Order: sequence, then structure tokens, then C-alpha cells
Amino acid sequence: MLLTDYTTFPEVRAALGVSADEIEDDTLDLPLYADMLQIELEDINVNLPSVYAATKALATKTDDQTRFLQTAHLFATYAVARQLTTSLPLFSPEQITDGKAAIRRSQDTPYQKVIDAVGREYSRFRLRLDQLFALVNSSASADKVVKTYFGVVSPSVDPITGS
Repeated sequence: MLLTDYTTFPEVRAALGVSADEIEDDTLDLPLYADMLQIELEDINVNLPSVYAATKALATKTDDQTRFLQTAHLFATYAVARQLTTSLPLFSPEQITDGKAAIRRSQDTPYQKVIDAVGREYSRFRLRLDQLFALVNSSASADKVVKTYFGVVSPSVDPITGS
């Protein structure tokens, strides 16, 4: 799985409010972030990645399928951004000066509002994705043939009375 199957690098940076100079594409393309997203999706449902891929490949999509794909996209963006908030003060300097090439990093947490906002959006889209996955997955499973393994057969003759 690639991270770009679900979201784009500029969207992850936009969720954090940083530029390509602060987080490069090569950093976001590390397997760490794709693997973390895979685990996040499988925590919702182990079949979610395969249902997402199958739904994305459909030529025509229902409204619920479209909402599912959009929500998975947004969830992926905020899941990766949430992972990056742990190191936000390290790659997002407080001040960059041009004259002496100095960078000043903040010792406190001026990024708390960003971290809180990313956390809220992550939770919001996780709940919505869980609901939409159940809806899309139930409609997909409704089309499947249900096999009957057990049945009840009543005898034509009463074994006690013989009639």
C-alpha cells in the first residue's frame, strides 16, 4: 500500500500548516507513514483497505460509496498528520531569519492549537469512516448469496403414534 493511494503529501502538509520546505515529499513517502495508516484502517475493520480499493475501482459509484471514499481520503490525511504532530516542533521552526541563516525552535508548545485541531478532525473522520464502511460493506454483502448449512425438516409421520 502506498500513502498516495489514500491522500496526497500537500494535503497532509496543509492539515499541519507547514510547507514543503519543512516536510519534504521524501519524508512523507517513508514506509513508516504508509504502514501506520494501514494499521489505522485495519483497526476500524480488517477488510477496510480491500473494500476501499474495490470501491475506488468501480466505474460508477453510489452516493454512499462516494461519501465512503471521500471520508477515507480525509481520514488518511488527518491520520498521517496526527502521527506527525509528535514531531511538529522539530520540523516547524518558530522563526527563520535570512541574514545569518538562523532557525529558532520554540521550547514551549505554540503548536497546541494545531495538534488539538488535527486530533479533533482525526476523531471526527474516524467515526464517520466507521459508519460509512458499515453502510457500504453491508450493501456489498447484501448482494452475496447466503449459504444455508442447517435446516429443519419435520417428519411426515409422527414417530410416537405412527400416524
